[in-house]
Amino acid sequence: MNTTQAGVAGAVTAGNGGSSSWVDRRSGLGVDDFIAEYRDPRKPVVLGDAARAWPLYGRADPDYFRRAYGTHVVRVRGHDYRLAELIDLLEASTIDKPGPYPCKFEIAKTFRELLPEVTPRFGYSLPDRQANPLVPQRLFSGVNNLEIFFGGPGGEFPYLHYDVLRLHAWITQLHGDKEFTVYAPGQEHLLYVNPDMPWQSSIRDHHHPDYERYPLFRDARCQKVVVHAGETLFLPCGWWHTARSLNMTISVAFDSLGPDNWRAFIGDVVDERRRAGAP
Repeated sequence: MNTTQAGVAGAVTAGNGGSSSWVDRRSGLGVDDFIAEYRDPRKPVVLGDAARAWPLYGRADPDYFRRAYGTHVVRVRGHDYRLAELIDLLEASTIDKPGPYPCKFEIAKTFRELLPEVTPRFGYSLPDRQANPLVPQRLFSGVNNLEIFFGGPGGEFPYLHYDVLRLHAWITQLHGDKEFTVYAPGQEHLLYVNPDMPWQSSIRDHHHPDYERYPLFRDARCQKVVVHAGETLFLPCGWWHTARSLNMTISVAFDSLGPDNWRAFIGDVVDERRRAGAP
């Protein structure tokens, strides 16, 4: 079965300057169709069943993590928490009094026990060249790949960005609802790009922007989409985005590097070496 729903059940709304496009919601999508309709045209899409093969799918709620990993110590903003304590704080948080955020941890380093629970990689995201022995792994030293995020109401990602080195982003919502705001490439002149970190915007408090300080940002065109539990958001390389938790949320995110975004990846690698003064 191959179904399409555009802009419903987590509707896309006009952003700063409005938008006439929509983020599709798809289920039962074949890999070839995904490539033709979304990957190659560089269009975001919400996939309803990409993570269905993960053992963790459908059971990754806060109680599961309390039981399985509640005594595990995690560090957020310089403070150590037991994971159960952190989850309690996030569930009790409000928009006016948000809990600590972002709470994100590399699974391969912090939750190695979770690795079998979030495999296999989606067929949509393959082939992935990041582990290829012909690609120097030092290039990915700044990439935090395969992360798990915990968030509560009021939790807002601190900056607007695209995934470094123009990797494709895959964000799977395991629990709760998260709102993403996305900006198509080509609007960098409106996003106040940080010259030292050109994958980040320098706009402060971008969720509540000061348009007197950042007047061009008012004309940037964005789309908003709510991703629900069980859904995966695909963001093609170079798409700017940020997110906020609408309730208690648990997400897993990873990046991918394939033949289609290889040239863009190399361009960012070369630019980064130039900024670092490498020959």
